[in-house]
Amino acid sequence: MIVVLSTLALALPAPTSTWEPLAKSPVAIECTDTPAGPYCRSTGVVSVPVDTAVQTFRALDAHVAKMASITKIARLEPDVLHVVMDYPFPTTDRDYVARFTETTEADGTVAFTWTPTTHPKAPDNGQTIRLGRLDGQWRFAADGSNTRVTYVWHADPGGSLPDVGVVRKKAGLFAITDIASATGGRIVSP
Repeated sequence: MIVVLSTLALALPAPTSTWEPLAKSPVAIECTDTPAGPYCRSTGVVSVPVDTAVQTFRALDAHVAKMASITKIARLEPDVLHVVMDYPFPTTDRDYVARFTETTEADGTVAFTWTPTTHPKAPDNGQTIRLGRLDGQWRFAADGSNTRVTYVWHADPGGSLPDVGVVRKKAGLFAITDIASATGGRIVSP
């Protein structure tokens, strides 16, 4: 289970940020520039209750077999995960180690904020490209009997990529699709 620590002060985009759309369906994906670099956000409504989505996310490492874009999630500490992302051949897979902090807002929205960390149980093995510059947040809010999932992220994908815009679109879509699959639900709207 991911434990509650403390609220982290991240450079998440301000509520007044101007977001440029990249995709509108099946999930909304948009990006904005900040002093810390570009951030992207993907949003979709998943066909499960918010409690199911939150419980699934807390035990994400137990659901990796249901996710298409993740090959491994290792829980290194109660709040630290090592995640290996599957990139299409011939591109090298990416991985990261992140510390997650869970908070619940006054309206019931549950947020999991993450920041990079290093951990002796996840050394950089040279077989993947380790993402060192990253942070973000997963948000789970009730939307009727469904869950509105919002994924905000900042990451330098590293390595040589032909089109970072395509990577951002795919990352945003895969994130929401994988959460929907992990919960046993489906995306019902952007």
